[in-house]
Amino acid sequence: MQKRLGSLVWSCISLGCLIVASSALAQNNPELGDVSPAPPPQPVAASGRVTVRSSGPFDGAVARSGTDHASVVGHLGVGAFGTVALPRPGSTAAGGDFNETLDAPTIGARYWLDERLGLEGGLGLAFVSGGVTTEMGNTSTEFNDPHLFGFALHAGLPLALATSDHFTFQFVPEFNFGFVVGGQDTGVAANDVSLSAVMLQLGARVGAEIHFGFIGIPQLSLQGTVGLHLTYQGRSASTDNQEISSHSFSFGTTVQDSPWRIFTSNLAAIYYF
Repeated sequence: MQKRLGSLVWSCISLGCLIVASSALAQNNPELGDVSPAPPPQPVAASGRVTVRSSGPFDGAVARSGTDHASVVGHLGVGAFGTVALPRPGSTAAGGDFNETLDAPTIGARYWLDERLGLEGGLGLAFVSGGVTTEMGNTSTEFNDPHLFGFALHAGLPLALATSDHFTFQFVPEFNFGFVVGGQDTGVAANDVSLSAVMLQLGARVGAEIHFGFIGIPQLSLQGTVGLHLTYQGRSASTDNQEISSHSFSFGTTVQDSPWRIFTSNLAAIYYF
């Protein structure tokens, strides 16, 4: 009985030694050149903004800066800056309409010096001409509409007041200058009408520039603004022996009583290079 008990004890001791020896052999031995295995990869916390895009220059800038607006700093943007409403001179010297306007679509450029301050300028041109011819039997009567040429100059100082991923809230002080020259042929040289007009406008716009980075085109943007201006307008219509002129100052918005102007004079599309 004692021999069996002793054999059982020695068997347990032998089994324990074997387990301890196996654990020791399983550990890395630096003297034998064993290297500890690399720790398992740790999960990466999400940053809240997906920056995995294509490898274009603007996409790389977006990944580094975090906003579409910051990625276009130092790049020249070219686009359409809406229309400038130039004063249209009266159609006749004896009582033309001195309240009509001539729209000059403007093309310009914008350059951001840093994320807060930019410069912009634009040029606009307008031209109108035409006439009506009436034929009755062998008699032909022709009436010529005024032929007018308009030029507009726009300068602005855009200020970025707040930005997010694809959105920039802006305040844009601006100055607009324009003139219109032309005339109207009446068929009688002494009664031909010379037409001219000039405009000076000082004010500011407020609105937003939205970049299309959410579809992978951060260099393309669409801007919508509403402006408030102090405007001077002067119109003149003259013949050889008569002249009519008008001068006015006004203060109002870019929309005034024409709601559709929010789509013509208040929208701008810009592409940055």
